[in-house]
Amino acid sequence: MNEEFNWVAAYASVIGNGHVTEKIPCQDACLTKFENGYGIAVVCDGAGSCEFSHIGATQVCNFAYRHFKELIENNKWIDQLPSTENWRDAALETIFQVKTDLVSYSTEEDIDFKALSCTCMCAIFFPFGLLLVQIGDGRGGYLENGEWKSLFKPFQGEFANETVFITSKIWDDSAIDKYITFKVINNPVEAFCLLSDGCEKASFQINLFDKEKEIYFDPNLPYPNFFNPNIEALKQLKEASKTQEEINELWTEFLTNGNPKFQVETDDKTMILVVNLSKNIVKKERYV
Repeated sequence: MNEEFNWVAAYASVIGNGHVTEKIPCQDACLTKFENGYGIAVVCDGAGSCEFSHIGATQVCNFAYRHFKELIENNKWIDQLPSTENWRDAALETIFQVKTDLVSYSTEEDIDFKALSCTCMCAIFFPFGLLLVQIGDGRGGYLENGEWKSLFKPFQGEFANETVFITSKIWDDSAIDKYITFKVINNPVEAFCLLSDGCEKASFQINLFDKEKEIYFDPNLPYPNFFNPNIEALKQLKEASKTQEEINELWTEFLTNGNPKFQVETDDKTMILVVNLSKNIVKKERYV
């Protein structure tokens, strides 16, 4: 393991109350993998109206992990980040391959492709920065120099709760950047999060009312009072030598009952929180 690479993560997907009542499986999926000198985190949220979206979410998580791992290692980005332009082109080709794999899976399993619909958020993290590709809704944030910032703006369509999925007709070259976010953060981050929309009410500033303008607006910012205590808790669990399985079990319980909004949430809840444990987080200019 690269000496500079020292992180701890908590990640889990928890079924929402509405899906329990309707006897629908949890349609979210997630994973976090630590590699040699970097890590990959993926969150996928299956479309609620699609019968096999829970399968699609799991498959896309696995496909994304495999293809982005190959991309990072083939390009030797373990020591240098790509420029925003290079990342956009490479990530677009890679996420399209994930979509292509899902098409193949649907054919092999005789499942309608649209029935596998899901969103996809993928972050690749290094001691010196972060790469992101994102399709659909959900939220993401990162902590830099003690300040929480947004990773992306979730896509919202014309109607309430309307978004796009990896299965959607979004692959026209002239419009692709409207639907897919590509981002390079060329600074060390202290922590970052990815979450499905079932967790956003508890953890993000959203849908606030501006009294002067008399309108609702979306600041799209992580709540420090939510994330900062959880960062400290993760550090303590790491110091106590808890295994990843033990950490994720505690995280699952937290997403289920650890917050009043979590307790009443009808939608599935997925959250990944990853914390940089390096004692000396130093900015380095690294581009290729």
